[in-house]
Amino acid sequence: MKYQILISFFIFLSFTGCKTTEEQKIKQAILSQIERYPKSTLQDIYKNFYQDYFGAEHAIPNKQIVEEYLIRELSDMQSINNDAVIELIGWRHDFIRIPLSLVKNGQIPAAELLEAFIESAIKTDTKADGWIAEWNSIVQILEEMHLDIEDFDRDKQKIAELLAENPKMALHHSKIFRDSYHPHYRIVEKTVYENRLKKFIK
Repeated sequence: MKYQILISFFIFLSFTGCKTTEEQKIKQAILSQIERYPKSTLQDIYKNFYQDYFGAEHAIPNKQIVEEYLIRELSDMQSINNDAVIELIGWRHDFIRIPLSLVKNGQIPAAELLEAFIESAIKTDTKADGWIAEWNSIVQILEEMHLDIEDFDRDKQKIAELLAENPKMALHHSKIFRDSYHPHYRIVEKTVYENRLKKFIK
């Protein structure tokens, strides 16, 4: 109930201005994450914005490995989420999460998603310069929103330390997120989605 009130309030504030600023877009992205996944930690919010900034370039060792991992993950999925929908991520919305349930239920061919994922990674060449500053801005906005995210300060420090070692550090979803939502998806660049996958989405 507390989150619902806060989310409604911030969404109202976000749309009262004449122009949507970067800060407002970041707030909207945070609120969308919390509304869809109330148990999100700072680590999961980081992953959301990171994926939209860097895309999938860190996840492509070679096509064969990516294909084998996709087949294995589809095989290991215990159930199909019939309510699964594509999901805009970050505040730029340059990348989209495609739930594997849409492949598992036959709506999207696995081969098409594989090619879309690889094409998205190949065309992504994002430099690390600017990411730490952007993430620090996101953290500042989060602190101003007072969303009472579990272990916020601990995760804030941990992420800062990891970024000091590697400014392009990628993180997995938190354990509580994985246990609660069982995420299975691939991220696809928006123009690749439009050209390759949109035709399969009902």
